[in-house]
Amino acid sequence: MKKGLCFGIGAALLLGIALSASGCGLFSGAGKADDNYPYDIAVQEGYEGTEGEWLAGQETGSTLYWRMWEEAKGDGSFSGTYYEFLQSLNIAPDLQSAFRSVVSVVAHLTSTTGSAGAGIILSLDETSGDMFVITNYHIVYNSTTRRVCTEIDLYLYGGGTENDVLEAQYYGGSMKQDIAILWVKGSTTVTESDGETHTNAEAVKESAAVPAKLGNSDELSVGESVYAIGNPENAGISVVQGVVSVDAEYVDMQTIDGSSEVSMLEIRTDAAVNHGNSGGGLFNAAGELVGIVNARSEKDGVLGFGYAIPVNTALAVANNCRANGGSLKSAKLGISVATEESHSVYDEKTGKLYKSEKIVIQSVDNGSAARVAGLDVGDTFVSATLNGKTVQLTRRYKLTNLLLGVRKGDTLTLVVSRSGKAVTLNVTFDKDSYFMS
Repeated sequence: MKKGLCFGIGAALLLGIALSASGCGLFSGAGKADDNYPYDIAVQEGYEGTEGEWLAGQETGSTLYWRMWEEAKGDGSFSGTYYEFLQSLNIAPDLQSAFRSVVSVVAHLTSTTGSAGAGIILSLDETSGDMFVITNYHIVYNSTTRRVCTEIDLYLYGGGTENDVLEAQYYGGSMKQDIAILWVKGSTTVTESDGETHTNAEAVKESAAVPAKLGNSDELSVGESVYAIGNPENAGISVVQGVVSVDAEYVDMQTIDGSSEVSMLEIRTDAAVNHGNSGGGLFNAAGELVGIVNARSEKDGVLGFGYAIPVNTALAVANNCRANGGSLKSAKLGISVATEESHSVYDEKTGKLYKSEKIVIQSVDNGSAARVAGLDVGDTFVSATLNGKTVQLTRRYKLTNLLLGVRKGDTLTLVVSRSGKAVTLNVTFDKDSYFMS
């Protein structure tokens, strides 16, 4: 398979990928599914609205502008659709806190070479100066030694000298997910070339650094304005603007060590993603983080194909690694699935176009968690509930993200459509064999 994306120049690199976006037909085998989408089961259970209204009802309204729209509708000051509300605002994006949450990342591969990119502050303890940063795995991995770098420097926005450098250490991550977590320990002492010293905490406290405001990548709309903030060409933190070209698609990528190819969920944007933007943030107009930039296309004749890992996926990976001592341990059902059908639905009230997929089980492994729970070939996924939170499985990636949140001992409640009727099954992840790295 051709590798369509670049793999790095000088001190800045991006993940190499092959542009074969995947959708249907990803898995072998065939199952006999019924005609139900998740919406059809909702109707069976008493829902009376349109499919567009039902899909819109799955939104959590986490973005600032969505909340403003709902408040305006509530007090009677605005009666149009969400899209019309956005058009009426005509205001500049709120990116000030976004800039404050982005850091430049320099990983020292050898004494004379390194790679550079960016990272996003996830948490910051103002008292201790401790900080956790999320970035791309391919930035901190040394392909020569086949190990993660042990010397990693961070520079906060506005910085860039020895006097304000932070020394970070690799905390954990996943090569296949291209996510790395860096830990800045506040008490670490940094020695400058002139012999002077400072602690990480001192540099943090003298800065304007803040954790990123987290958005919800499930709520992105095609055509929505987004802003990529990173460290292009290792020339300092800067921003470029674009739109969401595709809200979620699977793209085949090669891992940084060249050992395998993985299918990664990505947001596609036409924002100008350059070397060094890797690990930086994709933000919405409210300054909320919606993705972690990790790739661009460099295939001849292809322009404006930049990619970012959806923030919901990136955070699920990061939280999983932090809960498992730095390594990814994702729950696995032991099934193969395919998107057998999909269609789009327009909701007039929100003015948004939604995509709905029919996700059907193609095969079930013997001895798997799915087999024990009673899942069968041909079952169509409807919803999943974990720790009291229910997710309507209208897109395949929603199940994958949910499995990243499963811990040993958890029970996942699945609703599937079988022979036209809803069936509820409980999957208990009580064995080590039900997890994979």
